[in-house]
Amino acid sequence: MVLDIHGVNKYKRFNLSNYPLRLQIFVINLLIALFGFLFFIFFNIYLIQNDKNLINDFEYTEQNLFSIKNFLEKNSIARVPLFDDTCKRIDKKNCKNKSELKNTLELSEPVLEPKITQQYILQNYLNKIFNVKIYNDDWIKLADTQDLYSSSNVEESDLSDSIENSTGIYQIYNEFYQNLFREYYLKFIKNKFIDEVEKQKSDIVKVAQTIKTKTIIKKKFIDSDENIFQLFSSPIIFNESVYGVILISYPLLNNKQTLGIISFNLFNFYILFVLVMISLSFIFSRGLVSPIKKLSNLTILERDKVSNKKIQYPNRKDEIGILSKEIQNMSLDLKSQISQLEKFAADVSHELKNPLTSLQSASELLLKDTLSEENKKLLIDNINKDIKRMNHLITDISNFTRIKAEVELAKNEFININDFIKEVSNYFSDNSKKIKIIVEEIDKNFVILANKSKLLQVFINIIDNSISIANKNTKILLQINSHDQNQVQVKIYDQGKGISLDDRERIFNRFYTDREFDRNNHTGLGLSIAREIILSFKGSIQLTVSDKNNYTGACFIIILPVRTLNTN
Repeated sequence: MVLDIHGVNKYKRFNLSNYPLRLQIFVINLLIALFGFLFFIFFNIYLIQNDKNLINDFEYTEQNLFSIKNFLEKNSIARVPLFDDTCKRIDKKNCKNKSELKNTLELSEPVLEPKITQQYILQNYLNKIFNVKIYNDDWIKLADTQDLYSSSNVEESDLSDSIENSTGIYQIYNEFYQNLFREYYLKFIKNKFIDEVEKQKSDIVKVAQTIKTKTIIKKKFIDSDENIFQLFSSPIIFNESVYGVILISYPLLNNKQTLGIISFNLFNFYILFVLVMISLSFIFSRGLVSPIKKLSNLTILERDKVSNKKIQYPNRKDEIGILSKEIQNMSLDLKSQISQLEKFAADVSHELKNPLTSLQSASELLLKDTLSEENKKLLIDNINKDIKRMNHLITDISNFTRIKAEVELAKNEFININDFIKEVSNYFSDNSKKIKIIVEEIDKNFVILANKSKLLQVFINIIDNSISIANKNTKILLQINSHDQNQVQVKIYDQGKGISLDDRERIFNRFYTDREFDRNNHTGLGLSIAREIILSFKGSIQLTVSDKNNYTGACFIIILPVRTLNTN
């Protein structure tokens, strides 16, 4: 790990989270464009290395070579007339007549007939990817597609238009790219055929070698301009005699390179894609950054309490909307916590003020000499009771605040509800009043997500209250049931005197108790703590009417969200 002088990891400075969100989006798009460009380069390399045009051009040229060879061997080898030119040297009166000349016409030995050869090459192979040359056995060139032109191919063109088109920006860009592609492609070809390429030789040397070997020669040559050519040299054979040679050659990198066009179009698409992507990213970044900035400003307003107006959070259905809702909920929860804290402080102040007032009055009376010993003893007993109540009250307040903090920080776990209720019954199996705890389980395995110790405290608070009021040898029923797969209910029945339904809400208030006779031992925080814990588990607790004839006392129902236990 590399640390700077302040002990901070230097590499953390390059973390994108240290920079504005728009810059992060731009850098991410830049990286995507870079990876896209690398992919484009690798695709071009793959395209060149797997170019089938080289094989196709080779096979196509080879097929045409055999076609030319077959035609010339069958149709162009003939005897040509040998004319007697003696009439030019003697008197016309002594010259033989035409019939006599005809009878005396002589034919040459079989040769490669020039006219037929030239017409065949001109009509069939003038505009091909390869160049065709025909030599006779005397090394005289009879035909060459590079020197044969038809008048029908000559067209007029406006030179100014061609110059204007050639100097266009797109045309310059296209030519630059094609030249760059051709340069790389030429390097690839040179590296691929480096062991096969020979230096360019004259046609006469090739013709002589072909006539000598009487075989087809296939070689690659490189010229002075570093262009590589594929050459086919085939003898024209008739009756085992060579009458001429066919030379066919074509550049491995021709001007009509389709791979260059494909690569150029792909590069244009890549550039267009990058431009569109960056443009859209800036457009969408505004829709992303603006609401986040708004949320940040709203939290500052909430913190500084600058505005008296109701703050309007962004109402969206995407992740920003979810974040806005959660921030709003956190703000409401914080305000609720502050409100509860203020109310709790007021309640604590009120509960502590009563015994303090009583203690002050008793102390003032004790200072007077007019009190009898009996009254003094009574006042001292009241002082002890108030001190005991204050001590119990302070302990419960401390426990309440500690539990509130623990509920927020405690870790939850998955709890099987049947097993948990059995543990609760076992906890109270040996109580002082011999009250029997009965459990009615559910026939399904349900689990809840809660903190086990805090949930146990809820049942302890409720059942302790029931035991303290109920008579000896009575029963308490813990019944588990569920109406659907999303909730489980636990009902707690007792056989005590019950609680009035008019107090169903007040019994959960802090410091409320209906047992005035025993206020020193019950401060009224037990059920309030129980509700706080159940609410933290997304559940509910309430007092309800008992639906059991044998259990006419109090009936509490606890509802908790569940998750189905997978037994597989």
